[in-house]
Amino acid sequence: MEYHPKDYWEERLSKNFALAGAGHLSFNEYYNRWLYRAKVRALKKALSTQKIDILGKAVCDIGCGTGFFVDFYKCLGAKDIVGIDITHVSIEKLKSRYPEYVFVEGDIASVSITSKMNRKFNILNIFDVLYHIKDDEGFIQAIKNISELAQDEGYIFISDLFRAQDIDLSPYITFRSKKTYEAAFRDSGLKVITTYPLYYYLNRTVSGKILNRLFSGQSFAVDNLFAPLYYLLDGVVLSERKNNLNLIVAEKA
Repeated sequence: MEYHPKDYWEERLSKNFALAGAGHLSFNEYYNRWLYRAKVRALKKALSTQKIDILGKAVCDIGCGTGFFVDFYKCLGAKDIVGIDITHVSIEKLKSRYPEYVFVEGDIASVSITSKMNRKFNILNIFDVLYHIKDDEGFIQAIKNISELAQDEGYIFISDLFRAQDIDLSPYITFRSKKTYEAAFRDSGLKVITTYPLYYYLNRTVSGKILNRLFSGQSFAVDNLFAPLYYLLDGVVLSERKNNLNLIVAEKA
């Protein structure tokens, strides 16, 4: 099956404009709420430990989807928020929900996206976006665009696996390595500050190995129920080695 990002995400969000539509398809809305709580936990930790104050800042949420992070940055006192999304449905719904902010329909991997913006930001938020860019040229262009949109000393938050090797996981997911990111960042005037683990038990089926032997197809249903437990366990065990996704914190040099 050939992957066409705009068509793929337009269909997903048109069918289900909720966290489950934007998040992990294998799990329900309840589980995805816990996934997003885990994203917020890591992001708040990054903001706190790096002493980054959002109050009065200009924020660009790339892949704004259902507006989850628009709400997050609004509550922290961002002065200005701009959302970019590849889907028409996201942009139209968020324009209606947040008339005080600007929303732009576009692809962060496009050479023309920065000309649509004509401005720079203190904070760029890019959760669950870059690993859905399958081609390497598109990934490199996305990093260039992110750098172009960032103010000097602006902060960039990206979620990806960030391991030793690139991993082509599925027709619509390619995780990129630390080496790949560092090379792309270096060429675009960005630098990695640090990383924060996002999930270990969350974001994957935990009960599947046992339940699939006993009750075919029931593993995800059980994991949906156990999401709060996985969230709590992750708060204890997450580390540089124990994670299945990371929050990368970078800065415009």
